[in-house]
Amino acid sequence: MKTRFARVCAAVATLALAGTVAACGGETSSSGAPSEDGITRMTLSIPPVGDSLPVYVAQMKGYFADNDLEIELTPAANGATTINALISGSTDLALVSYPSIIKAVDSGLPVTIAATGIDGTDDYKGGIYVRSDSSAATAADLLGKKVATPSLGSVGDIFLRGVLLSEGLDYNQVDFVELPQANMATALAAGDVDAAFITEPTLSSALETVDLRSIAYQNGPQGLFATSEKVIETNPDAIRAFRAALARAVEDIELDPHAVAAETLPRFSDMDEDTARNMNLPEYVTEYDAEDVQSVIDLMVEVGIVKESFSADKMYRSL
Repeated sequence: MKTRFARVCAAVATLALAGTVAACGGETSSSGAPSEDGITRMTLSIPPVGDSLPVYVAQMKGYFADNDLEIELTPAANGATTINALISGSTDLALVSYPSIIKAVDSGLPVTIAATGIDGTDDYKGGIYVRSDSSAATAADLLGKKVATPSLGSVGDIFLRGVLLSEGLDYNQVDFVELPQANMATALAAGDVDAAFITEPTLSSALETVDLRSIAYQNGPQGLFATSEKVIETNPDAIRAFRAALARAVEDIELDPHAVAAETLPRFSDMDEDTARNMNLPEYVTEYDAEDVQSVIDLMVEVGIVKESFSADKMYRSL
C-alpha cells in the first residue's frame, strides 16, 4: 500500500543505459500507422534492465504480434535525447522517467503517455544510501553533506528535496553533485560523497562491494512508456494494442517475477541468469494513477524544476 510519504515524495528512478538491446526486424513507421498487411511497425527505445521486463516478455511470447504489432527494440538514451527522438519521429515509443515527461509537457512539447510502466516499492529498494558506518540516520542528517545524484535537477535530488520538504527542512543546505550511477559505490567507499541516490541495476552490484544502508526508499510512479501526440492521434488502436500486450506480459510476470526475470533478461541483455534472478524488481503497473503522478508534478513545482502545476490527467488518454 502506498503511504502519504510515498505520494508526496515520489520521483523517478534513473533508467540505466547499457549494452545493445535485441531487436526484431522490419521496416518501422514514423507515425505508428498500420501498413498494407495490417501490421503496425513501431520502434521502442528501452534500457536493457529489469524495468523493461514486460516488453521483453511481450516480445518473447508473441503478445505484440498477437495484437498486430511489430516492435523493433532500440537502446535507450538519456531523458532529453529520448524526448527529442519521440518528437522528431526517429522513435515511436520510449521508456522514460516521470520527471522527463513532466518537464517536456511543462515546456509545451507534444509528448504524452502511451502506457504506464513501473512504480518503486520498498522491495525495489532504490533510494538514498550511505555507508553502514555513517553517522547519518535520516535525510535530515544530510544537511550540509555532499550527496551524489545522476544529474542535477532531476531524479535523486528531486526525491531527496521532497523528503526534506516533507520534514520542513531546507534542501538548499544539501550539496548535490553529479555522478554516474556506476561510480557511486566507489565514491561512497572512498568518502568522496556522504550519500548517493542509487537504483537498479547498479544497486545490486554496489551492495556486493560496499557495506551500505538506506536512509529512504523512493516509492511511487517512476517509469512510463511515452510517445508523441502525432503517434497517438494517428493510430490510437496501436497504442491500445501496445497497452494490451504489456498488460498480458505483466500478468505472466506476477506469477513468479524473479523466475521470469531469470528466464527473460539474459536473452535481451548482457545480464547473466543469477543476476537477473536476484536483482530487485519494481512493481509493474498497468493502470494510470493520476493522484500519485499529480504528487510528482506538484513536488517538481515546489522544488523549482517546472514552472507551474498542471493536471496529471493531461498526460494520459483513456483510449
